[in-house]
Amino acid sequence: MGQKSYFIADCHLDDSRPHITQLFIKFLNEIQQDAKELYILGDLFEYWIGDDVLDLPQEACPKTVKLMQSSMRELKKLADSGVAIYLAHGNRDFLIGDQFIQAIGATLLDEHQVIDLCGTPTLIMHGDTLCIDDIEYQKLRIMLRNPQWQTNFLSRSIQERIKEADNLRKISQEQTKAKQDDLLDVNQNEVERIMRQFNVTQLIHGHTHRPATHEFILDGKVAKRMVLGDWYQQNSYMVFYQNVHLTARP
Repeated sequence: MGQKSYFIADCHLDDSRPHITQLFIKFLNEIQQDAKELYILGDLFEYWIGDDVLDLPQEACPKTVKLMQSSMRELKKLADSGVAIYLAHGNRDFLIGDQFIQAIGATLLDEHQVIDLCGTPTLIMHGDTLCIDDIEYQKLRIMLRNPQWQTNFLSRSIQERIKEADNLRKISQEQTKAKQDDLLDVNQNEVERIMRQFNVTQLIHGHTHRPATHEFILDGKVAKRMVLGDWYQQNSYMVFYQNVHLTARP
């Protein structure tokens, strides 16, 4: 078994970008030999419309559902090879449930999770809750995480859910274009607050699609915030081994 810890986020797998799905499958195959664990920090899919899509027969599947099922099979192969998979909800795939998690042999992470990363306590999360200046998004997030809204959404047909997810995505894209750039990034005060809450000096997250490593002083100690990139055009990941941050693909 390998010893490397891999981190990815914001793959946004979608049938409109089949080359990214192939890149994702290639990545899973490549890390099988040296990975100890893979952390997926949210938005693996462009959207997730409910675990019941996994029960659809192939002949009845819309294109986007076939992609979800094929990605699931590849993740299961990785888990079966001995690599531990940990998955966090993102702002697009928050409806991933126990059926999907069990089907790929993964562990679902809490919204805020502290792990021992090569001897360093590290907070990992998707990152959308750090963007508190984007008040419009935070209001939408509250609505989408409401159990009643989710129950109503999941009661619709597969096609209706796909249509609604596409509509929400278009609205989000239009709103994002209209917002000031700094509203879409994390709030530094919130970053420091959450790191104090969990008593860590290292944080890894995604969501903002702004890959970088930020160092700052937190209560007299050097702190580090590492941001994963997205997979819209290419693959992006971080890998750690023996307390060394080896790779960060932009």
